[in-house]
Amino acid sequence: MLNKDKPQTYTLAKLQMYDECPQKYKLCYIDKVHVVEKIQTQKASKTGTNIHNLVNFYLKGMDVTKLVESLSQPEKLLWHNFKNSELQSLNYVDSEYSFNVRIGGYWMTGRIDALFESNGNYIILDWKTGETFSPESVKFQTTFYLVCMYEILKAKNYIKEPKQLSLYYMDLNAGSLVKIHFDEELYTNYKAQILEIINKINNNPSFYCNKTDKCKQCKYYRACPYL
Repeated sequence: MLNKDKPQTYTLAKLQMYDECPQKYKLCYIDKVHVVEKIQTQKASKTGTNIHNLVNFYLKGMDVTKLVESLSQPEKLLWHNFKNSELQSLNYVDSEYSFNVRIGGYWMTGRIDALFESNGNYIILDWKTGETFSPESVKFQTTFYLVCMYEILKAKNYIKEPKQLSLYYMDLNAGSLVKIHFDEELYTNYKAQILEIINKINNNPSFYCNKTDKCKQCKYYRACPYL
């Protein structure tokens, strides 16, 4: 039986943050500590928003001429790399797709950048606009998106097996694609990982700090009682 006193809806951001550091999760979502972002972070966020909006409007068939003209030079490079990618050969399904899906008795909510189809197989697309990107840095995002979208597409009778779904990360700075494939074993393992983290969130009284070499880069570093 679900505990009604515990949160029953989970986002990628919440689960990913807890996986990274339980104390960081506590400071952000339980203690609600507010931290002002650095100027560089704000600029990077603005660039990401500009490009995501532009790609979304373009995929939906809107005239984006004026938006492209207003881009900064670095943003125009990102746009050029998108326009010249192999994604143009795929069949567009949807973009900025928001979802809610039930996994193991809990609701997962989130949004993917885009969904494409090719020969009966479906591809989740995620644009990366930061200067550095590696599959390792988004491993939980991979887990979350693949499990949630598989459940959704299976319920819609679009696919029957996990191997019919994959996730592509588009590194717009490098103009390259990182392709991550899916199968039944990964589905079982990824789903178990998600439910394990939720169980820890609901039953962890201490919310310990992982204490890694990344702690000094954490925006909650000065508020952490473990450091």
